[in-house]
Formats: sequence, C-alpha cells, structure tokens
Amino acid sequence: MPSKRIPFLSLCLLASSVYSFSTPSVCRSNKVLLLSSPTSLHNNKWDSLIDDDDDEEGLQFAQLKDVPRDMKYNLFNLKRQRDAFDAIRSVAGKELTNDVYARDPTDDTRTFFFVGKLARVSDVSLEKAIARQWPMIEEHSARLRPLELYPKWGQLELWVAPGDSELDVAYCRPDIPFTKQTRDVEGASNVRNIECGFQGEVYENDEEGFRTVRDEDGKPVRSEIADSSESKRQPTDAEMDDLMEMLNSQVAAADSD
Repeated sequence: MPSKRIPFLSLCLLASSVYSFSTPSVCRSNKVLLLSSPTSLHNNKWDSLIDDDDDEEGLQFAQLKDVPRDMKYNLFNLKRQRDAFDAIRSVAGKELTNDVYARDPTDDTRTFFFVGKLARVSDVSLEKAIARQWPMIEEHSARLRPLELYPKWGQLELWVAPGDSELDVAYCRPDIPFTKQTRDVEGASNVRNIECGFQGEVYENDEEGFRTVRDEDGKPVRSEIADSSESKRQPTDAEMDDLMEMLNSQVAAADSD
C-alpha cells in the first residue's frame, strides 16, 4: 500500500497495537489489503463462503436473469477477477483502484458495508468497470452480509470510495466522497473481463466487518474525528475500537510484505 501520513492519534494506536500483539490479530479489512496471499488460501475462503450459505442460513442464490456467464458467482470467475485486480493494482497502484460498499436502499440506519475493492485499466471508466462486474459484486455482498443485505439481493445499491481510504472513512473525513453507481451503463458489456477486477472482502474468526453510516448523498453523518486534542470531537469508545482494528489490519499487511 502506498505510504501515507498517519495522524498523531493513529500513531499512538499503531504503537499500542504493535506492542500488544506479537502476532497481529485478524481484523476487518486485512484480506483485501494482503494482496500477496497464496491462491490456495483465497480458494479456501471462497469455498467456505459459497458452500456454507445455503445450508446454514437457508439462503437461495438462484441465478438472476441476464447475468453474463463470466460474471456468475463461482470459484473460476472469482479467481479470474481477483487475479485481474492484482495484475492491474500491481501496475497502476491505488490510482485506478476503488473501495466498494453495498447498502440496502430501504435501511433506515443508512449503513454502508465494505465489500471489497475494484480495479480497472485506464481506458475503462469506473462506471463501466463496476457495471460490468455488478452481478458478482452484488451477490458477494449478499453472501457476505446475509442478514442485512441478502433480503434485498437484486436491489442493492453499490457505492465507491477512493482506493485504500478505509482509515479516512473510519475518521469520518468529509473530503472522502462516496459515489453511488448504476447497475446498467451503456458500453459496459463491451469491457473485457481482464480490463477490470474485483477482490472481495472475506470475514474470518467471527469478524464483524467494516461499515460506516452515511447520509443519502454518501456523506458522513458524524463529525470528523480529531487528530489530536483540538476543537474537533474526540472518538467514542466504539470508534476507538474500529480504529484499533483498522490499524491492526495495516500492521498485518505490513508484516506480510
């Protein structure tokens, strides 16, 4: 991940997390940050996500109509799009990468769930890249959050934020935009599947997953968390827990490099 200036509060938390954990704990976003994880490990995670949902949760994921064959939710397609993500990311960095969030449009809490990351080549617009992969991303979102998102599978909203902006989102930075995407975009079907990629979030060890509360325009509902003891508000206990887990994930990512 490209280097980034970390605020004073984050440095304190990061130092605490390094001191407290000889082996960094598994946190909410480390799967999408560890881009060099072995393929076999990824496959085991996808196997679990695909195999467990119907039997354990009573969910039925019959294919929606008009889903392109190469975007159906199966291990072969998931691996190809993950490999495409890795290949594009390795060349373009985060400039052509976006974080992807999903939400139930009828949810009064206005909770946006982080579901993965998307990458695209420079000749493909963000709108086309996400529309091309929409069936896969939406079904992944419903499988990832069966309680909150599965009931609206087929009607979910997908939003994007700048790549690798999870920490800024956790801090409620007002300058981090969330942009609502459209399922059907003209020309999206002409995008080759290797010209865009998706690396989905996968939970481990009963993780709660990263989420954020935003208004209907995708702007943070809460005020920005202070970098230090200034006039801005200080984080709540729950937000401190979220930030600690986010920073732990960065430690895990750094140790894997």
